[in-house]
Amino acid sequence: MQKKDKKIILIGPMYAKDLKQAGGVTVLFEQLLEDLRELGVDHLVINSNKNCYKSIAHTFFSVVKEFLKNVKDYDHVSIHGTANHYILIAPFIVFFAKLFKKSVSLRKFAGNFNEIYESVDPVRKKLIEYVLTKADLSFFETKYLVEYFKKFNPKTFWFPNVRRALKDSSPKSDFKKRFVYISHLKDEKGTLELLEACKRLDSSFDVKIYGPVHEEKYTPEFIKKYNTTYEGSLTPKEVIRKLKECDVLVLPSHREGYPGIIIEAYSAGRPVLVTNLDAIAEIVEDGKTGFLVEPKNVDSLVEGFNKFNQKNYPLLSKNAYEAFEDFNSMPRTKLFLKKINEL
Repeated sequence: MQKKDKKIILIGPMYAKDLKQAGGVTVLFEQLLEDLRELGVDHLVINSNKNCYKSIAHTFFSVVKEFLKNVKDYDHVSIHGTANHYILIAPFIVFFAKLFKKSVSLRKFAGNFNEIYESVDPVRKKLIEYVLTKADLSFFETKYLVEYFKKFNPKTFWFPNVRRALKDSSPKSDFKKRFVYISHLKDEKGTLELLEACKRLDSSFDVKIYGPVHEEKYTPEFIKKYNTTYEGSLTPKEVIRKLKECDVLVLPSHREGYPGIIIEAYSAGRPVLVTNLDAIAEIVEDGKTGFLVEPKNVDSLVEGFNKFNQKNYPLLSKNAYEAFEDFNSMPRTKLFLKKINEL
């Protein structure tokens, strides 16, 4: 007899009112919910986005209260979040889920969880270990995190950052030196190195900058001094349109998991100019789907801009478009559900 699909409670960060402030974690969780609705999966969503509540304490008590009210009616509990979710909310959810004899899965966003785990105090470390060892399944965004955390749970799998396939997308052949940066404006994202690089580029380059401002110095007037312009924030739906208007995505971050914006660039057939970080190097092949540059290095970034030309661009675009297949949302969601239903 075929097993009946599990009814699932999902706990994760949903959109707040201001969509232009939505981070990659929220976009990714909302994408999963869209897939589940399309597949007709019986599920309940509990929002853990602190921006939708009065305080962190209000978030915690609201999530736990909603969970306890509904847990008896569902078969599986799936927790989606960042390191803070694993330390603050997940221990309580896992404890009560097991008390009610429900299976549990974890999905950790971003790519530096190993560093966080190694640096936290012993109490927080024990909370993380408790969550990981008691869960029935764990999913991590990067392959190196899967290998690192398998020691706590052998049922640990890869669930990369994903996006929906675009219906009207294809590789691009012409190159007009149009670059776009779409991310938060702050030092950690390499915003200052990008501006310094723009100052060194000749007038044939067109670089546009989009995203929420997280550090006060990044005013439109400040940015204008660096031979480029700040164009404001974008809603998730506007992002793809802006990517299609450009030739190359540039993201010189100092720290990243699998940036969703790279996946979106691939879906639009746009190659990337990004920093050579452990996680990014797993999904960007230097010279094939874009170019990798050294983090915090303006000279390397300027050199990267100049590596793109009319001769190599069509193949770079084609390779980027084909690379998207590994990050197509629906196939990954189906694998995720398969693992849950096999428990």
